[in-house]
Amino acid sequence: MKFNLHDTRVEPVEGATERFKALRGKRGMICPNHSNRHDPQVMFAFSRIVKEDFNYIAAREVFDWDNGRNGWWIQRMGAYSVVRGAADRESFKMTRKILAEGKKKLVLFPEGEISRQNDTLMALESGAAQLCFWAVEELNKGNANGNIEPIFLLPMALKYTFTKDVRPALRRKVSVIEERLGLKPSENTPIRERIRVIGQSLLATLEHEYNYNNKDGQIPSERIMRLRQHILKSAAEQLHIKLPENNRELESVRIIRNTLDDFIYSDEIPKSEYQRKIHDEKAAVIRGFYRDLERVVNFIAIYDTYLDEQNTQERFADILDRLETEVIGGEPSFTGPRRVLLDVGQAINMSDRYADYKKDKRAILAKTMEEVSGQLTSMLKQLEQMRTPILVT
Repeated sequence: MKFNLHDTRVEPVEGATERFKALRGKRGMICPNHSNRHDPQVMFAFSRIVKEDFNYIAAREVFDWDNGRNGWWIQRMGAYSVVRGAADRESFKMTRKILAEGKKKLVLFPEGEISRQNDTLMALESGAAQLCFWAVEELNKGNANGNIEPIFLLPMALKYTFTKDVRPALRRKVSVIEERLGLKPSENTPIRERIRVIGQSLLATLEHEYNYNNKDGQIPSERIMRLRQHILKSAAEQLHIKLPENNRELESVRIIRNTLDDFIYSDEIPKSEYQRKIHDEKAAVIRGFYRDLERVVNFIAIYDTYLDEQNTQERFADILDRLETEVIGGEPSFTGPRRVLLDVGQAINMSDRYADYKKDKRAILAKTMEEVSGQLTSMLKQLEQMRTPILVT
């Protein structure tokens, strides 16, 4: 937090720590929003503040980063993996065990993807609620007296803000990206207009790369949306995946990514040497689709009025981080020191809902995650009101 993240600080708002400590010693799953790649470090810092260790569930591929060294490290920090979209029985078994035993609370990000949206929330997956109900079932096996032990689901909101004026750093980022794209705007051009020109240049390049014929007259946001849909459709066709009609883009991303994860990490099933060779050859080819999905997610929140709605320096930084990742690659460069405002919502007793869950699982899962989404959205709005934003013109 001090060195690698340039002295990022976590600041729980008034009452947040007390609401969390009210659940001390009780079983629970913590569900924060997931806007930033540094959210796991923030949650670990929060665990220090409340003096309570957590377990963390992370996507299987995270453990392969840095030639496997990342996996070695985060396992010792309390993390374990799940293969998304697969019947990962060992992971499900571990989750039920952790929640039922109640030695540590479990952190799970219900958005499933890093949204890169500091102000808003993506659609939540139902897995968080499902895992809680499975744990309630596990905990109360053989319970003859009918007293159901409580397991709580706890929403938590994280809001990143800069601690100083970073507009000079934003302009430097814009200049670096423009140089990579061969653009030479006037220094007097407003930064919003420069970002729009960058976006148009990227869009034209990607339309050509993905063999997508843009229809004349479409506004940029329409072109971006149709290009995302084209990338998803092409990937699904090549992977022989049938996507549901009128599906949300993010849900299509999840379906394709889950299929990739399921195939690539099936290599953990025992195979002969030749079977492994053939599997590895095919896995090497389809891994390229991960980049296509990252590109879709990277641009899923960008639309023509995005910077007109709220022109804070944080929102400009979000956009530039996406553009920098696309044009230059790797992790975005440092913009400025940050503080993370953190709020804790109202705990949901999942055990109280278990009887209704058994009657209509789908409806109760949807209702629960809708409540979590509502709490997170409300807290993010309240956190925005607790600061004086710096606007970019």
